[in-house]
Amino acid sequence: LAQAVLAQEPLILSHSFVALHSGTHSMPMEPISFVFADRATVPGWLGVDVQDEIFQHLVDVKPDRILLITDETVDSLHGSYFSALLKDKSDILAETGHSDAAERMPEVDKFILPCGDACKSWANLTALMEWAFRVGATKRSLVVAFGGGALMNVTGLFASMLYRGSKLVYVPTTLLAMHDVTTSLKTSICFDGRKNNIGTFYAPLKILIDAAFCRTLPRGELFSGIGELAKNAALLGGKHAEGFCEALSRDRINSQHGGSGEEFAIDDSMLSTLLALGIEAKMTVLLNDAYEKTSGMIFEYGHTVSHAIEKAYGDGIVPHGLGVTYGMISSSYAAEKLGIMSDKDREEHDNLCWLLLRKWPLPEPKPSAETVLSIAMRDSKRGLTGEADDEISDVLLRSMGDIVQTPTNNLSKFPCSLVYEWLVDMGFPSQEDSAEGKVQ
Repeated sequence: LAQAVLAQEPLILSHSFVALHSGTHSMPMEPISFVFADRATVPGWLGVDVQDEIFQHLVDVKPDRILLITDETVDSLHGSYFSALLKDKSDILAETGHSDAAERMPEVDKFILPCGDACKSWANLTALMEWAFRVGATKRSLVVAFGGGALMNVTGLFASMLYRGSKLVYVPTTLLAMHDVTTSLKTSICFDGRKNNIGTFYAPLKILIDAAFCRTLPRGELFSGIGELAKNAALLGGKHAEGFCEALSRDRINSQHGGSGEEFAIDDSMLSTLLALGIEAKMTVLLNDAYEKTSGMIFEYGHTVSHAIEKAYGDGIVPHGLGVTYGMISSSYAAEKLGIMSDKDREEHDNLCWLLLRKWPLPEPKPSAETVLSIAMRDSKRGLTGEADDEISDVLLRSMGDIVQTPTNNLSKFPCSLVYEWLVDMGFPSQEDSAEGKVQ
């Protein structure tokens, strides 16, 4: 995997990795190299049911203290995962009979945050800082982010600020975090009703992926990870589109799981393939754009409207990757109206998106179109294209795999009225229509 990413060659998984997977067998960790241009090269390891190996990786850092940060859901499901680290030193001495083994064990303190974007707040960042100093964190301490993408975002920001940069290890527990968050140096919190508008770029010391966590993901979280893969499929086409379509194809689901094709199940082999494609998609581009300012900005596709939909519904209602997929069909609507994308190419693009979205319709009642648009108009990317007051920006495509490149960070500006039209077409209620109805 590391060699394929570094060489920008097709990613070919070893037979042992593709075959991982009856659902009960473990697979030892294999090394991965996450190369962020000339800014950072982060060593990573990926395996299945590799609790002991992850434990050893943390101990090998030789910290004086581990600051273990997780969220309520992960703690309820996997709270015992690091139980060996949380043992009292007297218990370790009794078990091993070696005082040096007990002395080598770092002190461990655990902080539990709320789930999802609710954890990405100024208040929680402040609470983490106060906690770290209260328990005696030093420059030798190790911060461990144990959770999904939102948890990793706020923990990464915390680690980047603590002592102007503390040692950080990511242990992702969701499909989205494993292929889309680990493959970025971005850290963030949300402030003043906006998404990811405070943050830094910061490299972890290690990335440790145990794919077994995906076995416990709820439907929405699994779809969220697959949604970001839909984005890669539209942006890059080729094997990324083929892999995505195969994972969600009615024939595959019926043949393997017997049913109407409307239910969804994904086996470990397909999961491993999607995970590998996701990592390759991001790292091939970020090999030359670590801070995602130019070529890497393409991965913001669909995010302007996605972030607005997520915030308008409220934290935790619309999983991020699904929001992105809805944002993508908003952008394809604008591209067709602008004459950039043909109706045939838009149909192909949107059909790919609906493979996933028909399995996860937006909840009712929907927020108003005006509410979503007002949030979208405050997107954190705003200003990069010099938008007028009635314009908005996103990445646009001519067709799948054909990105409209621009000198403004690969973002294109266009009338915000097109987003409003799409929202109304999608059933987001219009306050204008409601007002007219009352008058009549």
